[in-house]
Amino acid sequence: MYEATEKTITLRGRSKIVVKEGNEDVEKEAAAFDAVINSNSPLNMNISAYVTDGEVYKENIQQCRKDENEFRTFVQSIQDEMLAAAEE
Repeated sequence: MYEATEKTITLRGRSKIVVKEGNEDVEKEAAAFDAVINSNSPLNMNISAYVTDGEVYKENIQQCRKDENEFRTFVQSIQDEMLAAAEE
C-alpha cells in the first residue's frame, strides 16, 4: 500500500545580469538557485547553486554572489516561518 512519507517546498531563484550585445541591452541568466525544505522537518533543508552562463557569471561574480546570498536569506526566512509554525 502506498504511503506518502514526505512533503517538501521548493524555492527557485535566478541571478540575471544585463549585458551589452551590440547596441542592445540583453538580460542573461548567470546563475540559478534551488532550495528544498522538508515540510515535516523544516530543519532538513538543501540549497544548491548552479552557474548557467560561465562567461557572464565570471564577469559579474560579485553581483552573482550577492544574489546568491539574498536567495539564501530568503530561503532561511521561509525556513524560520516553517519552524515557528511547527512549534504551535
